Amino acid sequence: MKYKNPPIVEAICEFRFSKETKWDLTIPGSVYEKVKDQFPNKENRLEQEVILKAGETGVNQDLVASQKALMLSSDRSSLIQVGQHLLSINHLKPYVGWESFKPKIQMAYDTLSEITEINGIDRMALVYIDRIEIPGNRIHMEDYFKFYPHLGAELPQDHNSFMVGVQLPYHNNRDFCKLQLTSAMATKKDHVAFLMTTEYSLAKKNAIPSDKALEWMEAAHAIIRQLFKGCITEKLEDIFVRLD
Repeated sequence: MKYKNPPIVEAICEFRFSKETKWDLTIPGSVYEKVKDQFPNKENRLEQEVILKAGETGVNQDLVASQKALMLSSDRSSLIQVGQHLLSINHLKPYVGWESFKPKIQMAYDTLSEITEINGIDRMALVYIDRIEIPGNRIHMEDYFKFYPHLGAELPQDHNSFMVGVQLPYHNNRDFCKLQLTSAMATKKDHVAFLMTTEYSLAKKNAIPSDKALEWMEAAHAIIRQLFKGCITEKLEDIFVRLD
């Protein structure tokens, strides 16, 4: 399933490793030294995250600062991020296809595995974000989507902004996939726009051994591909222009 005008704006592959995986401040630099031929541009980013913890007096909020090393390709269309027990591989537009993205994931994961032994994976996720723009000021959702907000016959049928989502279990709840469709601001005149996010995640810690992580990603991609196809109609595929 390839398109002349694919809607993908970003694909993200993320690994979060257990605390049993040895980690120190030299790891990001060591990764960069091994990948700099393909990802020559290095940047650092300081991020803050709110952690919620339940205590005797209620829920407490802790603000935790973390630093990530970003390694970007020459055209800045793809990047590797390395943080505390974190490895993320991102691909922005233009997204050529899984056959191009997968080797980048393989290289980043194998590189980290050479630097430190991976002892447990707390979370893995493969995420695709699609931006869909359709000509017209108003459309019938069912003409273009098989996954969309449904309004009963006794409700007004016209709507503006919306958000609809579902979580789908896989492999006896070992994995789950979040599927979400929201309205968005159109970038083209006389168009309507939508964002579709598909996030397939490992729900149970350490359920997949580290040497099977890339097989899991391959299977995750196949499911995401199937779900995307199931969410759209041929009329929408005509806008993307099918190539196969």
